[in-house]
Amino acid sequence: MNNQNGVYLGLAPALRLRLAELTRLCSPWFTVIANCGVRSMAEQARLFRQSRTKIEINAKKQSLTDRGFPTLAAVIDAVGPQDGVIGLHMTKSAPGESWHQYGLAVDCVPLVNGKPMWDEEHESWEIYKEAAYMVGLSWAGDWKHYKEISHVQVPEVRNPLTHYKTIKAVEEALAFNVWE
Repeated sequence: MNNQNGVYLGLAPALRLRLAELTRLCSPWFTVIANCGVRSMAEQARLFRQSRTKIEINAKKQSLTDRGFPTLAAVIDAVGPQDGVIGLHMTKSAPGESWHQYGLAVDCVPLVNGKPMWDEEHESWEIYKEAAYMVGLSWAGDWKHYKEISHVQVPEVRNPLTHYKTIKAVEEALAFNVWE
């Protein structure tokens, strides 16, 4: 497994091992390319903001604050402002809410005949899904509320903030995400 332009940097060892095995299992049919690994809080905030209105952004900031995460709400402000929706919908998760930020999630795409395969109906995604489950990863293509066929993660828990109940716990988890 090569580093694919730094995508593997910062990934937890448990995820790297499973990703290597997933890649091996898929190799008779296609190459698995990792295209998004660890994200910073600011990067997550930018991805979250780009497809949202000011009303949606403010509602999320209030929700984070009400749940005891005002510093995560502040990250959303730090990467703004924006005038309306400025990009495609890339994530449902605000800062702190994605396992990408903890090194425990990665987005991959099958490379079929030398080209990324984004057609969700292509058989490569079924092979990718089965391989993900075989190595103990959770595959977001089966999620009911927001399907993301490229996303796999180690934890079964969808939102890290339901696991890390306080900002102190989040900060400690992020502080230990120094896998390199």
